[in-house]
Amino acid sequence: MTKSRSSHVFSLAFLLIAGVVQVSAAPSASPVKTKTGAEVTKTKSGLVSSTPSTATPSYNAKALHRLDFRVKGKSCAVCLLNIQKHVGTVPGAIKAAVQLQPPYAAVVLFDSSKTNSKTLLNVAKEGYPEVSFEAIEDKPIDKLPLVLVPKVGGETLTN
Repeated sequence: MTKSRSSHVFSLAFLLIAGVVQVSAAPSASPVKTKTGAEVTKTKSGLVSSTPSTATPSYNAKALHRLDFRVKGKSCAVCLLNIQKHVGTVPGAIKAAVQLQPPYAAVVLFDSSKTNSKTLLNVAKEGYPEVSFEAIEDKPIDKLPLVLVPKVGGETLTN
């Protein structure tokens, strides 16, 4: 077994032991569904969870924004997935993803005509008073990216 494959197996085993991931017979290259409905995928930057893309909400293409931020104060996968889940329920939020390995970070794509970054960050913090956010970047974007991986300081997270 190669090093990258063994680390992938170890990471998924950790999530299974932690009770975060439902057992699935999906191949290792495919996303694994969590109990919250999110999908966990192994990328170059580590484990990334994103909201399922089965039904993309309607949005104003001229008002698309991308909000990236680092999460401080929480590192447990369940807490990070809950932050992702909460922010994904905000009207105007299109898609969200969290980095499940250090540095813990998140990204939210949203329609700025329906919501704003302050609202999204407040909702993300609900129930977690010890959580703070750093390196917050809210930028307009032209189109939805195919792959959603958090950025910190304008750079895509990699290990």
